[in-house]
Amino acid sequence: MTTVDIKITIHANDRKIAAMVKALAFEVDGPKSVEGASKEFLETHGYLVFHFKSHEKADAFRDVLTMYLPRILAQERV
Repeated sequence: MTTVDIKITIHANDRKIAAMVKALAFEVDGPKSVEGASKEFLETHGYLVFHFKSHEKADAFRDVLTMYLPRILAQERV
């Protein structure tokens, strides 16, 4: 099965904002979507990677991310 990975930049590597983004990903597609999205990864790379089962789940995550958090706090890396 192919997963859709989305990289999200977190403003100032803020762990509280990262926790909110992780919670949204978890709600959209469960625990596998947030595997590896650790504070250590964020500190090292400056972004987090989320893994979704389908393009539909990835699009749903993008929608809720923009609904609940302004782009200045968390945005998709292109």
